[in-house]
Amino acid sequence: MEFAYSALEKVIFYEAATAALPQLLRDLSYQRPFVVASRTLAEKTGDLSALRQALPVELAGFNKAIRSHTPREDALELLDQVRESGADVIISVGGGSVIDAGKFVQLAIEQGLKHESEILEYAQQGNGSQGPKHGDFRLFSSTDKIRQLAIPTTLSGAEFSNAAGVLNSSSGSKEGYRGPRLCPQAVVYDPELAGHTPSWLWLSTAIRSLDHAIEGFCSGQSSAYLDGHFLHAITLFSQSLPAASLSQSDQGAVNLNQQAVWLACCGLGSVPHGASHGIGYILGAMCAIPHGYTSCVMLPAVLEWNATVLGEKSRAITDAMGQGSQDAHVVVKTLISELGLPTSLRQLDVPRHLLQQIAERAYAHPVVRKNPRPIVSAADVSAILEIAW
Repeated sequence: MEFAYSALEKVIFYEAATAALPQLLRDLSYQRPFVVASRTLAEKTGDLSALRQALPVELAGFNKAIRSHTPREDALELLDQVRESGADVIISVGGGSVIDAGKFVQLAIEQGLKHESEILEYAQQGNGSQGPKHGDFRLFSSTDKIRQLAIPTTLSGAEFSNAAGVLNSSSGSKEGYRGPRLCPQAVVYDPELAGHTPSWLWLSTAIRSLDHAIEGFCSGQSSAYLDGHFLHAITLFSQSLPAASLSQSDQGAVNLNQQAVWLACCGLGSVPHGASHGIGYILGAMCAIPHGYTSCVMLPAVLEWNATVLGEKSRAITDAMGQGSQDAHVVVKTLISELGLPTSLRQLDVPRHLLQQIAERAYAHPVVRKNPRPIVSAADVSAILEIAW
């Protein structure tokens, strides 16, 4: 086993982005930033205007058109805009879709890719098939042509990963892209800016990162170093999410939420996840369900299905959540329910007639195949979906 540190250089937390970002640009000598932001943040708050006004240099460009799940056509349009602008850094302000779009652009510019067919050579498809250059880090130089500075406004944790998920709109499936230095160069966690994120999105993406921590811990390929991060992330989430759900203006709780993501995502790219993540990818692509919600529903169901093989890991999870006498799936599901989030596929309006197709697609997904309790057929996935129903 091995653990590879990412190229992330700095995490700035509990500080206003209007102060932290200008200083970052000066420290890193960036002169032509291109901002890509979520549409809601750009149009419904004044914070983005304040952030732009605080910058010490003019913007090379601005994009607010990245939709949920990062459709490939949106990412390609952003690539054209960034390339034509001559930008020397991407500033992403928003959730995982925006951050992943930035990574997609980084990969294409780093590798000098100009045509869609060239980019697809680096993709892994939802059925596990790969382009000839997917994951081959030998193809990448050690000299960065462009990096990203991330100001996350959700808790999905995309800012800690060297991977990007992009939606193939025509097939309704996700594509995965990887590169050795695609993660942001720096992350700025601004609790006040996060207060504009809708409560359902904030809390559900927190469960997404709880899913990162729990499935990483349960993978069987973790280490004492990572387990310490995962378990403390679980503790911080269970302690700080109830306060944040009552008021996102509680910046102390929001700050702890953000630091829990930092801990939960330390193993992204190094430790495999399991069926909650894998089935979630299929639900997101086929049914347009946000990945925060897919984790809300699938994590407890997968924990219940995995219970026969988790052993002491299940007890460690409940101890970390202060509920050591109960089963892990019960404690996790109770937390999700108490936050007012969905806990069943019915609540997500997933058509029951699609369950078989979802099971078949999920069984083919390489992440599902890494589940700690082996999944040997689509029928096993169907059993999990029935628990989640």
